[in-house]
Amino acid sequence: MFGLPIVLFPAINAQRFGGDPRTLGLFATAIGVGGLLTAILSGPLNRVARQGAAMLVSLAVWGAAFAGFAVAPGLGLTLVMLAIAGAADSITVVLRGTIIQTNTPDQLRGRITAVEYVAGVSGGQLGNLEAGALAAITTPSASALIGGLLTIIGALTLATNLPDFVRQHALAPNLPNARQP
Repeated sequence: MFGLPIVLFPAINAQRFGGDPRTLGLFATAIGVGGLLTAILSGPLNRVARQGAAMLVSLAVWGAAFAGFAVAPGLGLTLVMLAIAGAADSITVVLRGTIIQTNTPDQLRGRITAVEYVAGVSGGQLGNLEAGALAAITTPSASALIGGLLTIIGALTLATNLPDFVRQHALAPNLPNARQP
């Protein structure tokens, strides 16, 4: 929720890059390119044994990328940070979906998948609300930075308070150290 400042893109574009609509288009495109490249190259994710830990690391990378986006000195680095955010998001989505699908009993899978979908969609919208409200009392860049840092803190808090999730292993028998069903 804290690390998705898409609503801030027009204001940050105006503040830091003169408001050129082409630059604004590059912001959204960079996230998509990072996500697409990661999705295309996601094959190695099936060999990640500690999926919970990997998901939390990916979440922290997502937050760090948006924090970096907030303070990047030039357009090139800004776009790289957004591409990294898109890549981290793809990894998080794949791992979250895998964890849910492999750990949910068959009779609950539809309901749990629906809840996961609603949480994924509403988290972004709530994030836009939070980012806009915080930008109104600070600046758009400060809001993006704070949101990214809060995302990292959130990942660390989850890692600390949910040790079973951190130890979550893949259920595939061909993975080293995988928990067997």
